Amino acid sequence: MLILLGSDGKNLDSLVAKRFGHANYYIVFNSETETFSAYVNNHEGHNHDNLYGFLNIGVEVFIVGNIGPFAFEIINSPKTTVYLARRMMVKEAIEHFFKGDLTRLTGPTSKRSIKQGRHSHKHRNG
Repeated sequence: MLILLGSDGKNLDSLVAKRFGHANYYIVFNSETETFSAYVNNHEGHNHDNLYGFLNIGVEVFIVGNIGPFAFEIINSPKTTVYLARRMMVKEAIEHFFKGDLTRLTGPTSKRSIKQGRHSHKHRNG
């Protein structure tokens, strides 16, 4: 199973990011091999297009500190689950997930996405 966590750093001792869509890194943990890979969150434009790539490689579980409606809409599907993990390291969040101690989210934790200025998430020409 592939588990993705938004993280402040690029290793398992890093903190789970407070804001999923604006995390510095995304860590993908493979529960079968107990290995992980860290990816820089290139959230240029704040459209979260990079999340589609993680869905395409088969990520089934997302663990977030907080998540806005736009990112939640992208990652929430019949094939995925989203869980809440606040104020803990990535490795702790993974351990709590496997113990069944994390809360499953059925909606975003923020009523609106946090964005820079007044720009929308839609692509702009020019």
